[in-house]
Amino acid sequence: MKLIKSLIILVYLSLSIGCVSRYMPVSQGSIEVSDDFAILRTDSEILAMRVDIWSVEPQYLTEYFFMMFVRLQNRTRETILINPTDFALIDQTLLQHDLVPSDIVLEIALSHPSLVPEWFAISSETQRENLNRINTIRRNIMTKAFIFGELHPGAIKEGILFFPNLDSRNEEFTIIHKNNEILFRKM
Repeated sequence: MKLIKSLIILVYLSLSIGCVSRYMPVSQGSIEVSDDFAILRTDSEILAMRVDIWSVEPQYLTEYFFMMFVRLQNRTRETILINPTDFALIDQTLLQHDLVPSDIVLEIALSHPSLVPEWFAISSETQRENLNRINTIRRNIMTKAFIFGELHPGAIKEGILFFPNLDSRNEEFTIIHKNNEILFRKM
């Protein structure tokens, strides 16, 4: 009986996860779409980006942030500078959302109530577990975040861009990268 209930729950979860709408890039102009990535090729760069699903600790990060995975390659023979102001997100109401710097993301993640217990009221074992979790969170955010700065000739940088969370009713948004627009729609 328990096995049947477990199977029913698994089937239900699989179906409901499969029905969840997600944002997909729209092929238009110079934007190609491949494997959920929007790809933009210019004389100086190749940009590939997709909506990212945060799958590591801390899972609650998705309560606060909308995330895009970005891969950027320098196609020139010169070092180029990648700035946070090179990216913006414009939602369907034309509201602009700027990037949230990774240090602010980390600060918000580490101030979550689950990580700020009354230390004197918990056991030393729980304190160690909490410190290990804090270190894991710090490592995950800092290693997965896109790092801005110089990009050497032929080199590639990749990572997550963090934006403020979008309203759940939002049906589409545009990523602005320098003077280029990349449209994503809910599917």
